Amino acid sequence: ADNSNIVLRWEIRNVREVHRAGRRVASKVFNEGGFKWIASFEKNENGEADLSLHCDTDHNGPWKFEADVFTVIHSKKGMQSSQKERVSFDAGCKSAKVDWQYWDLMVQSDYNINGTFTVEFNIHIIPPRVYHSGICQEGVPLRGDSIANPETLFATPNHKSNVILKIGEKKLHVYKEYLAFHSPVFDILFFGDFAEKNNNEVEIKDVVYEEFLDLLHLIYFRDVDITDRSVSHIVKLADRFQMERLMKEAEKYLIQASGIEEAKKIMIADQYRLDSLK
Repeated sequence: ADNSNIVLRWEIRNVREVHRAGRRVASKVFNEGGFKWIASFEKNENGEADLSLHCDTDHNGPWKFEADVFTVIHSKKGMQSSQKERVSFDAGCKSAKVDWQYWDLMVQSDYNINGTFTVEFNIHIIPPRVYHSGICQEGVPLRGDSIANPETLFATPNHKSNVILKIGEKKLHVYKEYLAFHSPVFDILFFGDFAEKNNNEVEIKDVVYEEFLDLLHLIYFRDVDITDRSVSHIVKLADRFQMERLMKEAEKYLIQASGIEEAKKIMIADQYRLDSLK
């Protein structure tokens, strides 16, 4: 399951004036994925221009993540994509160069479309690296079928865990920035004005441990899918923790699922306002 994609579309208007001025131009603030993004295009002394992304958050504490960025330039002939660029953002280094283009490109006839030069950034947030049995899957979401017991990944501290979730008598070691990215509820819980903000251990009440583990597997492992068994509680948890993308994935699964009775689908749709199932 992949719920970590962000698309920023930046339209630079009045490009002839921007080009003539020859100065750095910056986008509006994009509020996406729990972060605040600003794109910039800045000419250098070689007549080239650096495309950069600035990422910030309202979190007061330390934060860090890696992302793969594909830059797409719109033209009259289609879209021109760059190669993937792996970049890092953290509280101490919030800006990263993601591509370069010629400054004059914005006024060329193929790219100056009605006075507008359009750049699109496709950003894929990399799940935190998880260590297991001394092996680190560098920058790649782990495959659930590559580990005999995926539950053990959350049973003990690892290089990228920084908070403990306590469910009943069991504990899960997770990366709070990654959960906050997927869920505004966790974002507020970990970084808002709550007592839990500075706690190393946070209790999650009214949650079934095994069901929450299914939720973690969906956002941590690239090859884990929603099933007939899990879809009901995934919808329930996605609703509670406001995980919109995961909710859409579960809704899509329910529409196509042939092993679930229609009456149950209607019940889930009514309870969680899934209009496409009605």
